[in-house]
Amino acid sequence: MRHLRCFQALARHSSVSAAAEHMNSSQPALSRALAELEAIIGQPLFLRTGRGLSLTEAGESLRRHVDAAMSQLEAGTRSAAGLSPVPVVSVGMLPNVARTLAVAAASRFKAAAPQADLRLYWAGVPELVARLHRSEIDFLLGRLLALDYMPGVRFEHLYFEPLIFVVGRDHPFAAYPNTVTLDDIRAELVVVPMPDTIIRRELDKFTTARGLGAFPNKIETVSFEFTRSFLAGNRAIACVPLGAVRQEIADGRVVRLSLTGEELMGSVGITHATDRKLSPEAQLLVEHVREAAQAYI
Repeated sequence: MRHLRCFQALARHSSVSAAAEHMNSSQPALSRALAELEAIIGQPLFLRTGRGLSLTEAGESLRRHVDAAMSQLEAGTRSAAGLSPVPVVSVGMLPNVARTLAVAAASRFKAAAPQADLRLYWAGVPELVARLHRSEIDFLLGRLLALDYMPGVRFEHLYFEPLIFVVGRDHPFAAYPNTVTLDDIRAELVVVPMPDTIIRRELDKFTTARGLGAFPNKIETVSFEFTRSFLAGNRAIACVPLGAVRQEIADGRVVRLSLTGEELMGSVGITHATDRKLSPEAQLLVEHVREAAQAYI
């Protein structure tokens, strides 16, 4: 059990130092436990890289079984102690739904199921998809994934959401938002999504279809918190999903420019793993997500 708990911590944190801190142990002790476990298994469980630890194929296989076994042991312990297991629903969410769909669905879910723990994970697509395949999250909320991530998952469409161009209320363009052109935008500082993200690919399709390359003066980020704050104090334009700035548009802190294109329209929905069923609690949350999505159709 000690070896397996050490393995679980290392797999979760991808770092000996972080895992040691989590377990209130020392790094040499965890490294020794890992070496002993790899000797028992007969092959490496992690690859050591400059960025930390990453699971090998054998490690991924062991992790799936260990996570399931530990969960069962915890449930058995609570049962033996006369305690009911606490239902847990884990959801991955992409930034475009973090302030809108996820908030509304979580509020309704907790009102209906106060006894269930709700865990919301906010990370990049690769990490969230990996967690979905490892059964660490029940489903994922956000825009339709790129084809690279679709094997082993299915997508349930809820509504369409555009990428939009916005400026702070003090930007000169805010006075005439309906006449701003792409050439006007190219002459400005533009905040755009990070490369290889879903929304960046949509933006690149939009500009390429109009014979334009990348914006020459840009900041790349998927932190919409940064983007909103940056627009408030700087002369800049941002390309963001509508869901990231609905509140700011409504109260006039940012102004939406009229540039549109079908390439900027993305599908928002639920990404499920195809190889497992949802728990009753997770299914209940899905129903509340569908209900909350009606406000955006």
